[in-house]
Amino acid sequence: MDGVTDGSYREVLTRMFGGRSGISICVSEFVRVLRQPVPVGVFLRHCPELARDGRTRAGVPVFVQLLGGEARWMAEAAAQAGRLGAPGIDLNFGCPAKTVNNSDGGAALLKQPCRVEAVTRAVRDAVPEAIPVTAKIRVGWDDASPIVDIAKAAEQGGASWLTIHGRTRAQLYKPPVDWAAIGRARAAVGIPVVANGDLFGLDALNRCHAMSGCAAFMIGRGAMGRPELFAEARGLRVGPLSGAEMVGLLGEYVDQLRADELSEHGTLGRLKQWLRMGAMLREDVGRWFETIKRLRTLDEARAALGS
Repeated sequence: MDGVTDGSYREVLTRMFGGRSGISICVSEFVRVLRQPVPVGVFLRHCPELARDGRTRAGVPVFVQLLGGEARWMAEAAAQAGRLGAPGIDLNFGCPAKTVNNSDGGAALLKQPCRVEAVTRAVRDAVPEAIPVTAKIRVGWDDASPIVDIAKAAEQGGASWLTIHGRTRAQLYKPPVDWAAIGRARAAVGIPVVANGDLFGLDALNRCHAMSGCAAFMIGRGAMGRPELFAEARGLRVGPLSGAEMVGLLGEYVDQLRADELSEHGTLGRLKQWLRMGAMLREDVGRWFETIKRLRTLDEARAALGS
């Protein structure tokens, strides 16, 4: 999630519970690929783990996510990421942001499955076979009828696996999420399919499994309010974090951001983002957000969390 799941966030989540976080793979914020080479510094900014063999300190691999519509430049960016040590390349064909779509990126390519295939193939051909190339899509642009064609296009392009968010681009993040459409895609392709969308608890994971047939899941927004969900799903943890545990985790995040040399202003903004998104799943996080969203200093925010 651009602007939220930064390297500091990945570092904090993957070291939860002594490194038994339940998280198997992370994906970086997207690297925007335009009609020019992507500087090395941009890759390192979006995926600082590249300086550590592409893994968090807890040992979890971080795939570099690329977003763009030009096969040539996406392939060149993927090759560069591979040379820098990326353990995998993820292709973003799902971002619904208007500015991204208007500049030929993200979900805009869903309207032309042949382009999904072309970009995936170009990237697959540009990196060593040992580096997985994965794709993230939605079920369609404004309806879910083309989902099978889109999924097959990614498969034919050489994707190692496919992650599907169960909404159209037109929906943005509005209900309902269509896990059944994910299931239609899963049944039509021969590569693994990872389900995504409204996975906010164990019950949601079980219902999604029943409707989609998927046995692998990508958790995005749900991790902001239920960061323990990965460990719960693997039987490593029972029940949600207590209020004190959540405060401790947020404090760790602030400390990590500062250690990673983000400014005080930037750190406060990232903390507010986490609280805003986590508020939909936890009342206490919602209360903290209502207080902290108006504060101007990090010390004030820390004091509010400690109250």
